[in-house]
Amino acid sequence: MMKSMSFGQQSILCHATTQLRWVLLLGLLLTTGCSAFKPVNLLNTLIPSSGYTLQSGVTYGADKRQKLDIYSPTEPAIRSRIIVFVYGGAWREGNRGEYTFVAQALADAGHTVIIPDYRLYPSVVFPDFITDVADAIVAAKLTLGKQSGKPVSEVVLMGHSSGAHTAAMLASDPGWLEGSGVTASALIAIAGPYDLPLDNPEVKPVFRNVSGPDQARPIALVTPDHPPTLLIHGEQDERVLPFHTRNYSAALKATGVRVDVRWLEDTGHVASISGIATPLDSDSQNRQRITEFLDSL
Repeated sequence: MMKSMSFGQQSILCHATTQLRWVLLLGLLLTTGCSAFKPVNLLNTLIPSSGYTLQSGVTYGADKRQKLDIYSPTEPAIRSRIIVFVYGGAWREGNRGEYTFVAQALADAGHTVIIPDYRLYPSVVFPDFITDVADAIVAAKLTLGKQSGKPVSEVVLMGHSSGAHTAAMLASDPGWLEGSGVTASALIAIAGPYDLPLDNPEVKPVFRNVSGPDQARPIALVTPDHPPTLLIHGEQDERVLPFHTRNYSAALKATGVRVDVRWLEDTGHVASISGIATPLDSDSQNRQRITEFLDSL
């Protein structure tokens, strides 16, 4: 005979079933190959629309991709930060609208989130996409300063995959933001290729303009002025192998920079960022890791 369940047991079962549905549905869509049914599009339709106001399409350059979105928190945190999130896509694809789930999670925690688009390969090569993000930061500074009447002097850099590489480049070399009046107060980098293999067939054409092997490798550019850093990486990441985070962490520690490393068990490349979404965060606790790091600064 089956025992009847208490209300608490039913709630636990319901939660587990909901999480299983997410896993199965996202897994199914990952295998369809249909852009109209990208998992990220599904995810964005299911996240809450609360916690922020959106200012979309702020222009920072003449190219059609040189635009950014600003997510302002409805209830700013006591230590509210301005976070610039750089998405990934192998420097070849992506758009800011796909990452509403990131902005919602962080804005709901009380932080302002900037998500810029940037020019992509093959239209541009290194370092144009990095200078785009630097220019976007300046534009965001001016826009937020006018709106609030308060000067913006620092931002938290954050990125995933190739976007984490861009964020790490900006954090490792302050020259990118020189003269902007903005400095990086922290770096949150998720599953990035910090020990960039320039001989990789996917990487080589994008970085064909580098003057030396270390010019585009954040691990070789670390100085004691590097901001405090949180590195997050899935242990099962087969797209950007975990050695990149291990090597970057070692370089930061060797230079005396504060670095926190969080390994995600049974997690691959995509899940290391999708786990921040409000419906999925109870399992990965990515948002909690990030907000705790921000609170500790």
